[in-house]
Amino acid sequence: MVKSNEEQKESRKMVALVLLSLCILLSVMAQIVMKRGMNEICVIESFGALFDLGQLFKIVTNKFVFTGLVAYGIAMIFWLGALSQLDVSFMYPLLSLGYVLIALFAMAFLGETVTLERWIGIILIIIGVYFIFSSKTGVGG
Repeated sequence: MVKSNEEQKESRKMVALVLLSLCILLSVMAQIVMKRGMNEICVIESFGALFDLGQLFKIVTNKFVFTGLVAYGIAMIFWLGALSQLDVSFMYPLLSLGYVLIALFAMAFLGETVTLERWIGIILIIIGVYFIFSSKTGVGG
């Protein structure tokens, strides 16, 4: 059975949204594990210390930081796949869902506290994402 042009467009959009979702989830995971790694290593107290080669090697070779960097690389591949199919003006604002997930994951896995002000900001992000998602989603390509 041959799909109509509209069915093909919807199918492409679904694939792109799955790729975008995977990109967001991997980016969130990357942030959480890299924070865990930096908690193990040290606090960077100056701009110069961040670019000290010994310190940089110590950071990049930490198993958590390294895992986060790999996750970011894979997320970038998913992003490129989604980018080939959806409008960037639609996709990029949806990345802000990562902020929502980061707050939840940071509470659960890092023991961070999220204040009322942050929750209000998160609710505003969710409202914004709703408006973006409910807009006409242009399938580029």
